[in-house]
Amino acid sequence: MLQGRGRSLLWGIGALASVVGACESARNPGGIQRDRISPTIQLTTANDSQDISGGLNFTVTATDNLGLKDIRLTYTGGYINQQDTVFISTVTTITLTKSINPGSGAGGLIRIVGRASDGAGNFAEDTLVIFLSNVDALRVFLLTPVPGAVASNGRGIPVEVHAVQNEGIRKVGFLVSPAGAVTNPTVPPSDSIMFSLPYADSVAYVDTLTVQATTGTFVVVGFAEDSGGRRGTSGTVTVSVLSAANDTSAPLVDHTVSARVEVDDSVAVHATDPSGIAWMGLRVTRASNGSLLRFDSVNVSSTPLLTDITRKFSLNLGSLIPPDSTPYSIVVRGYACDAANARNCAFSTNSTVIQGSPVVGGRAQLVPGTDTIVVVSGVTTPFPRRPFPTKIADAIFNANAGRNELYLTNTTNDLIEVFQVANTTFVAGGIAKAGPQPWGIALWPRDTLGNYGDSIVVANAGGTQLAVMDVTARLPRWRQDLPDFLIETYKVLTVAGGFEVEIIEHNVSDRPQYVATVCRTAGGTACHADSIFAIYSTTPTASSSSPFNGRATLRMEKLTPSQNPAQLFGHLFWEVATEGPSVTNDTLRIELRRGLPYNQSLVVLSACAGQNVDIDRMGLGDSTFVRNSGNFTHAFMGEGGNITASFARVMAYTAKAPLLQGASTFQSCFTTRDTINGPVDAGQNDVDFGISPGVEVRDFISNTGVKIVSIATNFNGATNAVRADSVYYLDEGLRLKALSFAPTGAPGMDMNYFHDFAPGGSCNPTCGGSGNSDNRVIFAARPDGTIAAFDTYFGYFLRSISVRDPIIGPLRVARDATGTIQYLFGVTATGLVTVRVPVLSNPPPAPPAR
Repeated sequence: MLQGRGRSLLWGIGALASVVGACESARNPGGIQRDRISPTIQLTTANDSQDISGGLNFTVTATDNLGLKDIRLTYTGGYINQQDTVFISTVTTITLTKSINPGSGAGGLIRIVGRASDGAGNFAEDTLVIFLSNVDALRVFLLTPVPGAVASNGRGIPVEVHAVQNEGIRKVGFLVSPAGAVTNPTVPPSDSIMFSLPYADSVAYVDTLTVQATTGTFVVVGFAEDSGGRRGTSGTVTVSVLSAANDTSAPLVDHTVSARVEVDDSVAVHATDPSGIAWMGLRVTRASNGSLLRFDSVNVSSTPLLTDITRKFSLNLGSLIPPDSTPYSIVVRGYACDAANARNCAFSTNSTVIQGSPVVGGRAQLVPGTDTIVVVSGVTTPFPRRPFPTKIADAIFNANAGRNELYLTNTTNDLIEVFQVANTTFVAGGIAKAGPQPWGIALWPRDTLGNYGDSIVVANAGGTQLAVMDVTARLPRWRQDLPDFLIETYKVLTVAGGFEVEIIEHNVSDRPQYVATVCRTAGGTACHADSIFAIYSTTPTASSSSPFNGRATLRMEKLTPSQNPAQLFGHLFWEVATEGPSVTNDTLRIELRRGLPYNQSLVVLSACAGQNVDIDRMGLGDSTFVRNSGNFTHAFMGEGGNITASFARVMAYTAKAPLLQGASTFQSCFTTRDTINGPVDAGQNDVDFGISPGVEVRDFISNTGVKIVSIATNFNGATNAVRADSVYYLDEGLRLKALSFAPTGAPGMDMNYFHDFAPGGSCNPTCGGSGNSDNRVIFAARPDGTIAAFDTYFGYFLRSISVRDPIIGPLRVARDATGTIQYLFGVTATGLVTVRVPVLSNPPPAPPAR
């Protein structure tokens, strides 16, 4: 048995040797060649800042020429784990969609390292960093002392602890180890604070300790307890105790600042020295030539002297840098002197520059060793703290004398934010009774010269109403109940013995989303009191029957406080979907319904009108934008959000065209050629000739074929802009006239308030060169934190305006009450930025006068 096993073993070795020898001697492509090609792996995510409630979401894509063996994912930071995916069959390409439940931790920055290996041991790695925010987590931060802090006997050292939790903090404090290294001179001595109900969601504890140790180190850690008694701690900081005797060394100074700053932004200067810090300051010079802009210092001496101090200093550059000179490069350095007899002083030897814009709940990237920064335009005002994160859907400016206010719809907190330009502050409570989920917003027209009242119209996306609000009293005037529309297709079927009518009904009881206001006059310029209309898009409900499930409609409602059904008027803009008769199209029929207390049901478009539509293409995108012209004579609409059509559509409206509605349009008719025994339909046939007909709507499709992310219209409605992969400029007939390149990723866009040019046709004032071409400007936000200005007639780029943070929400341009100052307002991740727009000179030639 042993001998037999030995022969088998020798044979196996010999066989292996012969194979290897053959391979070595042949050296040809047909022999065994080692796989030396490494796999590829890529980690991607649609959003690098995610809410912990939705999990950690990203995608892994890996490939190998012969076959993957293993994909390993290693998580560190705010979530620690390791996952392996092992392949037991040949897989050369794979995409894994990962959705990880990280539990209920605090989240934070999570580093994911993906490693793909093949069977030959080749591997490749990719790294992804995601910030995972958890508003429910208890977060504790030790702000001072900071790492590297020093102390000395008899000197003071500050301690500052912050705690955040959305359900409230009941206790916050700190611990020192060993406890005897310091004493607390506070009377009575305390290392924590207890709070009583109602608990605040963000608290701070600040104290100063006196150092008793003469050598060695001590450790400081912050802690807090939330309303449920759950405890959390901060990171620890080790403080070194040094001797202050015969101190001839300058303090260690560093500072922290953003790479892009506004003129009044702050710089955090930190200094530490065993003798204590007596003076701190800031030095700012021009980057171009090193000349001094400002150098300020303040006495920070205290009893006891503090050995570790952080102070914030405002740049205060508003009077030193002309507004039209931004972006402007400067060099910033912190400064400090100690309290030693020699008075040792030093500038910053290290700096931390925050690259990119901080996002709400996120963390900025920190890059040490750089101190040249850029001063940009504008002043950012943070939004007031609310129970829920602020989300702004729309905004409008009121330049009436005594107002000068911007109104913004806060959809998550169900109120209208009111920003006052005069003092750059938000009204504390806003307008809190606008209704559920206020979304679109528009001004109340007074005339066709551009004047408006101190009322706003708000679309309540959380209900089926429009709210008319008094902005002076901050109260509702009335809420306008909106009707329900039944969109029907009408067919006559031939059956044995006669005819049968088939009506297929689609109930589109949607909620209003974006809104605009227009008015009709009685012959002059003043709006007729009974002819003020809201044009609004809807946010669709999933319960609507196909093809209207998840698709919006466009509608109009006369604004009146009356509850008399005879005084009310609503209209569904079916006109935008009209097409010629064909075997695939349907005859359209529409009913309007108002429930109790109105108890009204009307056929507002009967089969007698003979209007044909392709019902499958009638619905619009689920976030269709609506804007009115500055003089309230026109409106412009763009199909945004998720669309099912191949191309996005736009529509225009003019209040100068006839509107036929009511009893005078009633008609009864036979719907077949048999006028004796054939079926009959009857009803009103309301038609608005001011809305774009289907042929014009479809024309824009062929010109662009892109997804719309925002729209704008000018003062007289003669120039309309659509933002998609570029900015497209259309006349009021929706004909494409020019375009400008504007990258995606920042949808905000608006026109100069005095823009009244028309790219074609007739207009008043005369089109072409008789107006001021400097008013022919549109502003479009870019994802890099700049706002591009374009000429709308030629599509010509004029200049860019740099701001600190990219605009991620609405962008509005407006004039103040005097009409001389033009403001630009933009919603960013850190608040509302207000820019006083510099004078723009438009160099392109004037178009020829007509």
